[in-house]
Amino acid sequence: MTRFELFNEIMFEAYCKKAVSNATKKERQKKSKRGQIEQSLSTLTDAALYSLAAESNEAEQPEELCQTFHVQGMNIPVYNPKLSKALTYLIPKDREIILLYYFKGLKHTQIAPLVHIGASAVSRRSRAATKRLRELIENAP
Repeated sequence: MTRFELFNEIMFEAYCKKAVSNATKKERQKKSKRGQIEQSLSTLTDAALYSLAAESNEAEQPEELCQTFHVQGMNIPVYNPKLSKALTYLIPKDREIILLYYFKGLKHTQIAPLVHIGASAVSRRSRAATKRLRELIENAP
């Protein structure tokens, strides 16, 4: 094999490696972008899941006098339709913390073992969920 052929072989090998490397990088970027767009079903709120499953406008906006939430084996009724609708838009863990704190009167230290997170995390999530609830209620039509 001449030097020229050896040089061409080395250059072709380097070119192929770079092409494969770029192709895998491009696919990873596509997958990460798709991952940012797609949502896990576990992170969707009940309201979002309900609207995805609903086929008619009636089913998308249930109107009830009282909506009952099932939390830690307890039934917690919410009589305010605006509040109950806003609660359905919260993620389940935050909704659970809000219902236990405001409706059952439990303290953050009592809620923490029930939801398997620390008391400080319960406090943070409670504040964030309360803020989100306030925004949802104020911006509701």
